[in-house]
Amino acid sequence: MNACIYRSLPLALAVAASCAVAQPLPAPPANDVRRPLSVQVPLPPALPGDTTKLGPPVAQPPLPVPQPGTITRSNEGAEARGSEPPPSRWQSDLNQLDADLRLRLLTADEPPAAWLAGELDTTDIASQVRHYTAARTSAPQERLYQASLATACLVPTRPHLAPCDAVDRLADWARRDTENGLPAVLLADRARQRGEFDSTASYLEEAAESPRFDDYWSQGALAWWNYLRPLALDFDPAVKAKAAANYASARDLAWAPSLHALCVDRPDARSDRIKAACAKLGDALMARAATFALRRAGAEIAEANAANASSRTAAQSSRARILAATATCAQAQPDFATALESSSATTRARGVEQFGAWASAQARDGEVAACERLAAK
Repeated sequence: MNACIYRSLPLALAVAASCAVAQPLPAPPANDVRRPLSVQVPLPPALPGDTTKLGPPVAQPPLPVPQPGTITRSNEGAEARGSEPPPSRWQSDLNQLDADLRLRLLTADEPPAAWLAGELDTTDIASQVRHYTAARTSAPQERLYQASLATACLVPTRPHLAPCDAVDRLADWARRDTENGLPAVLLADRARQRGEFDSTASYLEEAAESPRFDDYWSQGALAWWNYLRPLALDFDPAVKAKAAANYASARDLAWAPSLHALCVDRPDARSDRIKAACAKLGDALMARAATFALRRAGAEIAEANAANASSRTAAQSSRARILAATATCAQAQPDFATALESSSATTRARGVEQFGAWASAQARDGEVAACERLAAK
C-alpha cells in the first residue's frame, strides 16, 4: 500500500484590507475537510490580506500544500495526515521543484496550467478564483474546472470577487453536470444558509435521486502528472511522480462542511422532511459516490438520520463494508510509494510506471471503481 501518496479512504470533513493579495479571515472552528465527519481538528489561522471573508463559509478554503510525505496509513488501511512526516530521500528536490512550479504557474492563463495554479493558490482566494476562471473559460466543458470554480466561489469575501459575481458558478456547474448530485447538495446548503428550508429539502431530495456523486478528486493526480512528467526540469522522474501525488492528495474536499451542516449538525433543528431527505441521500452516497470519502460520509449521514433502529443498524453495516473495501483497495495497490524512494533506478522506474497507471485508472473510472477493478484482478 502507498503509505505516503494516496488516500484510499480520502479524508472527509472538511483581516484587514490592503490592495495586494486577497486572503480569507481566520475561519471559525470547523471540521478539517480532509478528515471524516466525526473527527474535528482546528484549521490553521489565515494570513492577513485584502479580501475578508464574511460569515461562516459553505466550504473552508483549502489548506496550504503540505510538505511532501505527510500522508501516512493507519492500521485500518485509511490514511491520515501525520504530525511527523517520514523523511524522503527526495525532500530537497521536492522543495526545489515546488519553488519552481510556483514561479512557473504564477502567470498561467490556459488549462491545465491555470487550474494547477489555482490548486497552489491555497492562501489567496482571489488569485485562486482568477486562475480557475481562466481554466473554466478556456475549457468550458471540463467538469473538473467547473467544480473547482464553483466551490471556490462559495467562499464569501469582501469585496465580492468579480468572476463569482458575473455568473452563479454553482448553478452553472449544476446545469452542465446534470447527473451529478454534488452540485445539488451544495445548492441545498446555500438555501439552508439563506433560511430557505423548503428549497433545502427539495435540493436534498433531488440530490438523492442522482445517478452519481463526483467531486472529481480522482482526476487530480493525473492532472498533475500529465503536467509534470514532460516538464523539462532536471529532476528524477520519481521526484515528479511523488510531487504529483502529494499535490493531488492535498486537494480540498469542499462538500464536507456542507454535508455536515445539512445532515449531521443539530439534529433537533432539522425538519422531518429534511431528515428523510438526508437519510435517502446517505443511502445514495454509499451506493453511487465515486470516492470512498463520499461513501463513508454517506454512511455517517444515513446513520445520523436513520428513522429507526433497523435503519441505523443497516447504515452501520454499510459503513463497515465501505471500510473493508477501502482496506482491500489499499492492500491491492502496488507499493509505488516505497518504489519511488528506492536507491535503485530500475525500482524507481517501476514505481513511476505504477503511479502513472494508477493515476490514469482513478481519473478514468473514479477511485471506487478503479479499486474494484484492481481488487478483481
